[in-house]
Amino acid sequence: MNYCSNCKVTIYDERNSCPLCHKMLEEVGDERAAAVAEQYGLGMRYPNVRGRERRIRFVMHLMLFCFVLVGIVAVTINWIFTPTVYWSLIVCVALAYTYLFIVYWIRHDAGAAFKVGMQIFFTMALLYGIDHFTGAHGWAVEWAIPGLILLGDGMVFFFMMLNRQNWYSYLALLLLMGLCSAVIFGLYLTQHIRNLILPVACILVTGIYLAATLVFGDRQFTRELKRRFHV
Repeated sequence: MNYCSNCKVTIYDERNSCPLCHKMLEEVGDERAAAVAEQYGLGMRYPNVRGRERRIRFVMHLMLFCFVLVGIVAVTINWIFTPTVYWSLIVCVALAYTYLFIVYWIRHDAGAAFKVGMQIFFTMALLYGIDHFTGAHGWAVEWAIPGLILLGDGMVFFFMMLNRQNWYSYLALLLLMGLCSAVIFGLYLTQHIRNLILPVACILVTGIYLAATLVFGDRQFTRELKRRFHV
């Protein structure tokens, strides 16, 4: 057990400096602990965060090992049974993508809306890349990406209902869904997409969400636009 006389907190992990002020810690034995308590009083106990960090690190290493193992198995099966079709490359890319985004979600302190927006954007790029790699049949822009946009709309609604006091913090994510919906509908108008249902559904659902936030949000909507986009 260590003690920071500056912050008056007791540190229970193995660090040598205070996580708050970075001052060197004092080693506290039983007698010294009683003296420190008498002189400074018992401050707030700082939790043992190292244990949690070690558990997270172990889980991430285990996940990485499993992903690498699955990738090796996929490449081996691909090489033995279907050497002319490189489907294992898609599996490896998907595994690497999944692992990197799990790391991103854990390690970065960005808000949930930003993380979801980033994940949706890169998932769209990944789906389009897989479609192009497998022969450019158009299923990505015709089915997968519009479905992903509708999923993003549902997540925006879920986040807004979950955090009603700060619903406007998800406005940027909703605007991203609106932009993607407009692009998908534009692809239909230019006859790059034959399926009408999903582009129209994207435009209608996202448009209704935007109209609802504009009508019910009123000043908060415009204030958030000015804060984020300076308009």
